[in-house]
Amino acid sequence: MTALKNGFYADVDENTFTPLPIVPQDGDDPRELYASFLVRHMPLAEPVEGVLREIEEAARTEGIPIVGRLEGSILKILTMLHGRRAMRILDIGTAIGYSAIWLAAALGPGGTVTTIELDPERALRARRYIERAGFADRVELLEGDAFDLIPTLGTYDLIFQDVMKHLYFGSDPELALSLLRLTVEHLAPAGVLMIDNALCGNGVLDPGAHGASKQLAGVQALNDALGRDPAFRSVILPVRDGLWLAQRVA
Repeated sequence: MTALKNGFYADVDENTFTPLPIVPQDGDDPRELYASFLVRHMPLAEPVEGVLREIEEAARTEGIPIVGRLEGSILKILTMLHGRRAMRILDIGTAIGYSAIWLAAALGPGGTVTTIELDPERALRARRYIERAGFADRVELLEGDAFDLIPTLGTYDLIFQDVMKHLYFGSDPELALSLLRLTVEHLAPAGVLMIDNALCGNGVLDPGAHGASKQLAGVQALNDALGRDPAFRSVILPVRDGLWLAQRVA
């Protein structure tokens, strides 16, 4: 296994480590399927709609995790409901640009999205998709380790975190909590924090299903910490793989 940085994966045995399953873009819950069906009848303007469909197809074919059409629509609406369309958004975990495009589509003039991706090849693809969607002027893509990059950034009105099931977090459950703490440090007063994969493929309901997964342990620790934090009013939306929605109140 190739180390990401300074032998980071040294205590992750690639012969025994089993990644957590990728949750499909569209779940098998008939209620979610119906909601997704209706969402697809409300396409976005071109060229955004065409680019999103292309990313969805590439993700299905290549097994790339993206939030999917229903959750993407939820991200867009929640962002618009925040009340400040000229806001600063941080997107942690670009993959190939799907969520960044949804977030950018919610912004008004002056709004910006900063998105972070560790994988150089995915970052390159994301940059191309973002440009084709017409959002190069409002999306800044930073390539590198979130733990290195976030401390150099300012504060944000909304932060979307979608990295908890990345192999990066397979060595130490504490990393999930460390990223949560770092993220909160950069969230503005009354800011909104959204975190994907709160249910972890339903692993939080049946921890034994994935064995002794350090990734799952990290998600469970994050859920417990955020759910008990009096500085936030928060709830998990049980859509797809679970979406944390939390607003800072202190």
